[in-house]
Amino acid sequence: MTLDFDDVLPHIGGWGKYQKLLFWLICVPAALPCAFHGFVQVFMNAIPPHWCHVPELAGFPLEAQKNLSLPYEEQLGELVPSQCNMYDIDYVQLVRENVTWVANVSWPKVPCTRGWRYEHKLYDETVTTEMDLVCDKNWIGMMTYTVYSFGNLCGNFIFGFLQDWLGRKKAFFICLTVETVFGIATAFAPELISYTVFRFMVGLTVPQIFVIPFVIGIELVGPERRGFTTIMQCVSYSSGLLVLAGVAYLVRDWRNLALATSIPFILMYGYWWFLPESARWLLSKNRIDEAEAIVQKAAKVNGMTVPPELIRKLMKEQEKGELGQLLPGKARTYTLLDLFRTPNLRKKTVLVSFIWLVNVIVYVGLSIYIPILGESDYVNFALSSAVELLSYPILFCVIDRWGRRWPLCISMMLGGVACIATVLVPSGSEWSWLSITLSLTGKFGISTSFVVIYPLAAELYPTVVRGLGLGFSQFCGSVGLIFIPFVVYLGYQYRDLPAFIMGTVTLVASVLAMALPETLNQKLPETVEEAEEFGKNQPFCFCCARRKPSMDDVARNDEDLAAAKSSDETENL
Repeated sequence: MTLDFDDVLPHIGGWGKYQKLLFWLICVPAALPCAFHGFVQVFMNAIPPHWCHVPELAGFPLEAQKNLSLPYEEQLGELVPSQCNMYDIDYVQLVRENVTWVANVSWPKVPCTRGWRYEHKLYDETVTTEMDLVCDKNWIGMMTYTVYSFGNLCGNFIFGFLQDWLGRKKAFFICLTVETVFGIATAFAPELISYTVFRFMVGLTVPQIFVIPFVIGIELVGPERRGFTTIMQCVSYSSGLLVLAGVAYLVRDWRNLALATSIPFILMYGYWWFLPESARWLLSKNRIDEAEAIVQKAAKVNGMTVPPELIRKLMKEQEKGELGQLLPGKARTYTLLDLFRTPNLRKKTVLVSFIWLVNVIVYVGLSIYIPILGESDYVNFALSSAVELLSYPILFCVIDRWGRRWPLCISMMLGGVACIATVLVPSGSEWSWLSITLSLTGKFGISTSFVVIYPLAAELYPTVVRGLGLGFSQFCGSVGLIFIPFVVYLGYQYRDLPAFIMGTVTLVASVLAMALPETLNQKLPETVEEAEEFGKNQPFCFCCARRKPSMDDVARNDEDLAAAKSSDETENL
């Protein structure tokens, strides 16, 4: 038998001083490494303006060099100097003969033969400029991001498993160690292969370095505060993105930037003495004494007095009138298959994972795509991050009133429509502001939905496989990360195509979101059986507005959960 931790919270306080200290001092700052390492590669792998290097023209003004050596090519509806081709002429003879410094468009053209020169207006040095990953090699830079994203995919599964096997606390510090060590190692990568390997290892930790503290926080607070804690952790994450834009602006060499976004997080090892293990996880493993110690400490900090062995007494009360008894050491081992054994939980797992996949594709895709639309990567990235912060005041008002499902659906619809609308924007640099505005609106919508999917998923998956379930959904999301760089790359040839693709899949996901049950003010399911019963009879609909549950609804839900628990205990016996 597993005690529902929601029955313990009223005795110690669902949002007391203990939870507030833990949340504000540990869980919120722990979101920063994810923000830094999730997108620092946007700046490290940036592709600044470049052109063919012609040593014979080194003594002439830069514009004269370009005018004489570079043919004009059409790019995004405009004629601009080529970044990958040059005129194939004898420049030594041209200089000697002192002819007019105007190119003849009939001269033959060839790809750059002696390397490139780069504009250093925005960057001192990037991976791209140091290793010449441009023109026929620009796919290699995209590939390094794909390898990093493949690390995300593997890491979500690995650390999702570690959460439920070793516990939330140990999994967090393993994750922090991998991220810090290989983040620092990135700065010393001597060539492309080692750089790619180090980025893969860092990728293993993203986004789990954010998710694990999130799970600890959401499992320790009462139902009425889960929406608030989710939003505040996302505020911390988005603020981290803004800080990253500032750090990247100040540190314009990619090696120094790798150090600046890794070394500060060594301080987080100090959390070892303050970060508790999840009491819910301990209870799910029948480690009653350890869970009891956390409960007693929380009650003491919150200024509440609870009887010794509170958990065991509550469990004895729960046993009255029920089948079974507490069997220490007989905790069942759960696997990924438990998410798919029963039809209702299987449906919710598939829907959550697909919606998560879409959110990841569009959120990360727009975060990479928006910076390439304007003149300054730093400004565009900062704007892209700032629109996330604008969504949070709205969520404060609706997530604990309207619930999770409606905000999820509406925000994805908004984002999808805005992205698709970019195809209507005329070509030309004078219209780039409109493309950026629509893309930022799409980022606003998808950022809102991404905030909602975290608590919704955490509240749908049962405690015994919550880390595994969140890890699986993030694993599915990470599959999309592998293809994002190549979707964004299409924007260099077809400006609006990436946004159109991302908008279409977002609209599809917004419709499917209505098939998920509402979780607002509901007890977290503790067992697989409870998760199967939760929302089982809810119809798929657009017009059924969220309503406050009646007393009959609550009583009926309690009866269903009690029946599920009884069935589970009978099976374990």
